[in-house]
Formats: sequence, structure tokens, C-alpha cells
Amino acid sequence: MMQIQSLIPILPLADLLEHIQTHKMSDQPLFHLFGQPVHLTTHIFMMILAAILMLIIFPIIGARAKKSPVPTGMHNFFEAILTYLRNEVFVPALGENADRFVPFLWTLFFFVLFCNLLGLIPFHEIIELINGKLGTQIPSIGGTATGNVNVTATLAIITFFMIHISGIVQQVRIQMDPSLDPHHTGEDHLPPHGHGGTFGAEGLENDDVKIDHHVGDGHDHAHGFHHAPAGKPFPVALFAGIFLYFKNFVPKVPAVLWPLMFILELIGALVKPFSLCVRLFANMIAGHLVLASLVSLIFLASSYALRGTLGVPVVLGCTVFSILEVFVAFLQAYIFTFLASLFIASAVAPEH
Repeated sequence: MMQIQSLIPILPLADLLEHIQTHKMSDQPLFHLFGQPVHLTTHIFMMILAAILMLIIFPIIGARAKKSPVPTGMHNFFEAILTYLRNEVFVPALGENADRFVPFLWTLFFFVLFCNLLGLIPFHEIIELINGKLGTQIPSIGGTATGNVNVTATLAIITFFMIHISGIVQQVRIQMDPSLDPHHTGEDHLPPHGHGGTFGAEGLENDDVKIDHHVGDGHDHAHGFHHAPAGKPFPVALFAGIFLYFKNFVPKVPAVLWPLMFILELIGALVKPFSLCVRLFANMIAGHLVLASLVSLIFLASSYALRGTLGVPVVLGCTVFSILEVFVAFLQAYIFTFLASLFIASAVAPEH
């Protein structure tokens, strides 16, 4: 125990926490909110920087895409990511609703990614070197914004509202236009009559056969053009949509079990954003703590010679781990966005 206690003053534990904490960039608050001062912190600055980079990069990519259909360079890199996310992640999860949510999910992915990657750049250490050489004080910036639980919680809360508002909006749209219902089959698809034949009955048509469907030939009746239920006005659809959305929280169970199942499903709905928050925060903070811990091993050495000997493997290990951190930055942005798309899909199409 004495040996461990003797190492505690040597091991820069405070520096480990200092490395991941956010700091005020100025003693003067930007403004006051509800009587409380709001300061510009390092993590807020990094989020603003990530947003500015997105506002610069993507309009340039959009302009290049209009000029040339063949992507090159930076355009090719980002378009490959955008296309992959849409075609391989969002469309399989959301189906025909994918394009409605693609802008939000793209923005979510790249904002998290940029915050993750910017956190790998040692802004603080570079500024410390400049301050030491020039003798001037430059406000320290840097840090991983997504390593701040307040940031990840805010992203999770935004996603939470997006999930449930989207589900309610979808139910309201269905009430106003029943043809949007994924179960819009059967009752309004009546057997054909007139001259429709089996094409109208089965809803199948041969692409090689051109059929002129006239009113009354059975095809319009078979597809419900005359028998589709009328949509509800917006005020009625709004209340009906909210009721049906919360009703869909619970699968078909006996009425006695419905209240208990509703409570369990409600807890599950609250756990989802919590898992998004904690997963991103824990993974991003863990990598920086491991890097800082590896560097701190050098200070455990009792002599400069031993510190030099430890320095070589530590630097090599930090280099390899930093490369792994780049992969983790992409992976965590992907996981956060992938889970968000699944949660939105479960709200928009709960039957799936």
C-alpha cells in the first residue's frame, strides 16, 4: 500500500483529467441566460469549428457535383461516404421513408465525425509550444467535444425528439392520407368486375402487355380508386395520430397486461437515447485517457535514462493507438447514426 501511495504524487492524475475536461476560453461571458453567465469553452469552440467546416466543405462538394458528374479528390471521398450511408444504412432501415430523414442523419453523422477527428489534433500542446517560444499567451483550444457528456446528451435528446416526433407525424400523415398506410391492402381492394379480368384482381401486370385501363374496367376498383377510405381533417388526424402512435408502443397483448407493457415500452424508449449518449461519451473519453495514461508512464521512471528507455515503446504505442483512434472516430459516428436510423424506423414503421 505504501508503494502505491508513493507513486500517486508522481503519476499526473490531475493532468489526465485536465486533458479531457472543458475549460473557459475567457473570463468574460458571451451572454447571460436566465441570469446565468454563458462562457465560451473549449468544447463549445470545437463544436463551432466542426459546424463551420461542414458549412464550408459540403457546399463546395455540392457545387462540384453540379459541374461534373465524375467525382474526384475530396468530392469523391465524401460522396462515397454519403452514398454508402444512404444506400447501405438508411434505405435498408427506413425503406421508402429514407429520403425524408437522410439530411438529418447525414448531418448527425458528419457532425459527430468532425468532433471526433478534431479531438485527435493536439491543439492544446501546439499552443503551449507556441506560448513557450514566443512568450505570448494564446487562449488554449482543443479537446474532443463528444468526450463531454453534456454534448452527447444533447445529441441524444435531439435524436429522441426526432424519433418520436417523426413517428407521430407519420401517423398523422396516414390518418390524412390512408394510402400511406403500409397495411393499405385488402379491404379497399375489391374483386374486379367489368372488363378488368385477372390483371385487376391480382394487381399484377405484365410489362410487355400494354393495357388501357378505363374507368369501370375493374382495375380502378381493384386498387381502391373508388373505395379507398377518405382521409381525416388535420385536427382529427392530429389527435388520432398521437393516440395511435402511443398505442403502437405495445404489441397485441391481453388488455390486462397492456398497462404494464406500456410502462416497460416507455422505459425502453427512454433507455435508447441514454444508450446513445453513454456509448459515444465513454468510447471517446476512453481513448484519450489511455493515450494520456501511456504518456504518464514515462514519469514513473526514477531516472532520466529509464525515462528515455520507456519513451521509445510509449511513443510507438501511442502512435499505433492514435491510428486506432481515427478508426474509432469513424466507427462511433457510424454506430450513433446507424442506431438513430433504426430507432427512427421503429417509430415510423412500428409494425416492422
